[in-house]
Amino acid sequence: MDVLEAIRTRRATREFTEQTPDAAVIASLIEAAAWAPSGINLQPWCFFVVDDRATLGACSTQAKALMLGQAEEHPELAGLRPMLESPIFNIFYNAPILVVICATSADEMAMKDCCLAAENLMLAAHGQGLGSCWIGLSEAWLNTPAAKTRLGVPTGFRPVAPIIIGYPKGPAHGGERRAPDVRHVRREAG
Repeated sequence: MDVLEAIRTRRATREFTEQTPDAAVIASLIEAAAWAPSGINLQPWCFFVVDDRATLGACSTQAKALMLGQAEEHPELAGLRPMLESPIFNIFYNAPILVVICATSADEMAMKDCCLAAENLMLAAHGQGLGSCWIGLSEAWLNTPAAKTRLGVPTGFRPVAPIIIGYPKGPAHGGERRAPDVRHVRREAG
């Protein structure tokens, strides 16, 4: 797939088949992610792969509970309450794979570098016929000591990009993009 076509056609996937991508496919996605640019080529990332649906289900339950607890302090979460209270809603959309890209240092640039790696991973997944979605609702929980212990994430690492991966049930749909706001800065006359 042409890279521009991949950029234009990749969409968030939230419905997956029961088929699990094999380990070699996931390894190839992580390799693509690791080719992302990084500040002074530090490559400050580590990839945690969760490929057990029972573990993902338990993590979903804990992440939803944390979000519900935060809803009182964050009014913007109030609209999510019915979804988070639903016992059938899985925050990871029943995907077979979760890849958590973690920054290996607290440096602000490391987090940005992880975002670049995440985009590479999602584009590579799309290019191989897989669907993916960044699960921002899980980030608060993933950064708790309990979550880090459960997933084996060292204390100094920061989970930045939780990406679910699997075979999509159907075509992903997404809105069109509006024209970008482009403002040219011209050299001052003088």
